[in-house]
Amino acid sequence: MANKVSFSGEHGSLEDIEEYYVDSESALNCYFEPSSVGRIIPARFIGYTKEEIGNELKSRKESLDRMCSLEILAAIEAKFRIDYLVRSQKKKKDDLSKAFRKIYRIKKNKASLTDDIIRTWKSEYPLHKTRLDNLGKALDYRNWLAHGRYWMPKKSPHISKYDYLTIYMLALDILGNMELHEN
Repeated sequence: MANKVSFSGEHGSLEDIEEYYVDSESALNCYFEPSSVGRIIPARFIGYTKEEIGNELKSRKESLDRMCSLEILAAIEAKFRIDYLVRSQKKKKDDLSKAFRKIYRIKKNKASLTDDIIRTWKSEYPLHKTRLDNLGKALDYRNWLAHGRYWMPKKSPHISKYDYLTIYMLALDILGNMELHEN
């Protein structure tokens, strides 16, 4: 097939993202809360109250939370898209692969994640419907993050319910319960 996608291998793993998150949160805590004896307070905090430093730390942690949530959702999207392409191009015999091949004949590499790939998963594996519905809502959150957060979402007005831990647990649930092919 001339239009096969060459996989880059650059999509993040859940383990790498988790390590980054933990390391970054720890570094933020050390930087903003220099409680160690003999530790010098960074010059930029001269004149700040404890409350101002705490507010800034909270803001940085919220940014870290959003960035890592976005990274996890991008990694999950990559897993689903790779699975779609592998099932379509390697002509696997299961019903999901057959359904994907029908989509692939028309849309090739341009299949919609939600309208084609996830919808087909739900159709072929109804036992995953709840987790895939949860993923769909999380993807609305991802879209809100990725496109600037300038509007109040109508589709998923409760974006505040999403945080790094919620997204991480959703990803663990999906990866632990769904058989996504990687090659």
